[in-house]
Amino acid sequence: MLELEYQGIPVSQLKLGMYVSRLDIPWERTHFPIQGILIRNLQDIEAISNYSQFVLIDEEKSQPELRLQNHRINTAVKERAVNVRAQLKKKTQKASWKKKHCKENYKIEKTIQKEMRSSNEIFGKLEKQISTMCEHTMRCRRTNVEAMVDSTAQIVESVIRNPDALAWLCRIRDTRKPIYMHTIRLAVWGGIVGRQLGMNRTALTQLCAALLMTGIGKSHISEKALAGYCPTKTTLDYQKHLHETLYQLDQMRYHSADVVQIIGNYCERIDGSGFPEHKRDAAIPFLARLSGLIETYELLINPYDASRAISPANAVVFLNRCKGQQFEVSLVEEFIKAIGIYPTGTLVELSDGQKGVVFSQNYEKRLRADVIPIISAHGNIIEKLQVLDLSYTDRREGEDDQVYIRKGVPSSNIPRGLLENAHNWMFRKKGVKSLFFS
Repeated sequence: MLELEYQGIPVSQLKLGMYVSRLDIPWERTHFPIQGILIRNLQDIEAISNYSQFVLIDEEKSQPELRLQNHRINTAVKERAVNVRAQLKKKTQKASWKKKHCKENYKIEKTIQKEMRSSNEIFGKLEKQISTMCEHTMRCRRTNVEAMVDSTAQIVESVIRNPDALAWLCRIRDTRKPIYMHTIRLAVWGGIVGRQLGMNRTALTQLCAALLMTGIGKSHISEKALAGYCPTKTTLDYQKHLHETLYQLDQMRYHSADVVQIIGNYCERIDGSGFPEHKRDAAIPFLARLSGLIETYELLINPYDASRAISPANAVVFLNRCKGQQFEVSLVEEFIKAIGIYPTGTLVELSDGQKGVVFSQNYEKRLRADVIPIISAHGNIIEKLQVLDLSYTDRREGEDDQVYIRKGVPSSNIPRGLLENAHNWMFRKKGVKSLFFS
C-alpha cells in the first residue's frame, strides 16, 4: 500500500507552495468546492484560517517552486522594511542635527563691492598670521593662536554680511604659499556653508578656527605626501598631519575643547573608513563631519597638485557618490544646496561660448549669477572687462537672448594671470555696472 507523507502544522506556519489535504473540521463546513487546496497566495492562507487552526500538509502535492517564490517575496518585504527604517533614521538624524545646530536665518547686509574692501584687509591679516603660525611651529617657537581666533571671528562676520566677497578673494588671489591659501579657503567655505545652514556665530567661529588650524600639521609634512592626497584612500604619510596638528596645539597650550574636538575627528568618516580611530556615524561630532566634507570638496577643486583639479560641478557629482558612505546623505544634500553648483570664483562656460568667472551668486537661480567674461567664444582674451548680469536675460524675450551657465571649467584650464586681471580690475573700479544685452 502506498504510504503518503503527511505533516501536521498550525495554520500560522503555512507558506506558499504547501498543499493542505486536511483541516481540523470537515471540508463540507467550508466554502471550498473540493477537498484539498494548494496555497498560491496570502489570501488562501487567510481563507483557511477562518475555518481551521491546524492542518495536514501533503508533501507530494506541494510545489517547492512556490516556496522559493515565497522566500523571495519575504526577502523583498524585509529589504523594503530595512530601507524604510533606514530612510526614517536618516530623516530623524537630519531633523536632529538641523534642529540642534542650524537655527539662524541670515540676510545679505552689504553688496559684494562694499564688503570686498573690508574683507581684503581681513584676508591679508589672516594670511600673515597663518604664515607666522606655521613657521613658528616648525621652529618650535610660541605663537599667538588667540589672535588668529579673533581674526576667525572677523571672517565669520564678513561672511554673514555677504558670503561672496571672501569667496571671490579666495578664488582669485595668488600667494607664494599654497598651504596658507588652502587653510584660508577651508575657513571661508566653513563660514559660507555654516551661514547658509543657519549655524550661530559661536559654532561658525569654532568651525572656521578648526579648519584654519588644520594647516599647522599640513605645513609639517612633505609636498609629496600632500600631492598624493586621495579623498577615498589617504596615505600614512598624509595622516601624520593630524597628529602633528594636535601635538603642536598642545605645545601652544591651546585648549579650546570644542575646537580640538573638531580637529581630532574631522578625518573620520561615517562608514568607519576614516582615521585615526575609525569612528562611525553619530560617534563623530557634527562640526567634525561638516569639516571633513568641506575639506574633501576643497581638495577636489583646489588639490595640492593643481593638475588634478576638477570643476565644482564634477566635485558635486563625486560627493553625491559618497552619500551614505563617507558622509551622511542629508549633510551632503544640504552642503550642495549651500554652496551651489557654481560658487563665487568658479570658472564657467556660458551658453554663448564665452568663458568667465562667477563674481556673485543669485541664491534663488544658481544659473543666473553675475559673471565676468574673460575669454570670448572664439578663444580670444577679452581686454575690456565688464560684469555680465545673467539674471537680466530672464527679462528678455526670445531664446537667442537667453544666456546662462552651461558648465563649470577646471581652474587649470585658464591662465592664472587672467584671473589676476579680473581681480585687479574689480579693485580699481569705483563702482560696478552690469552689462546688459542690447
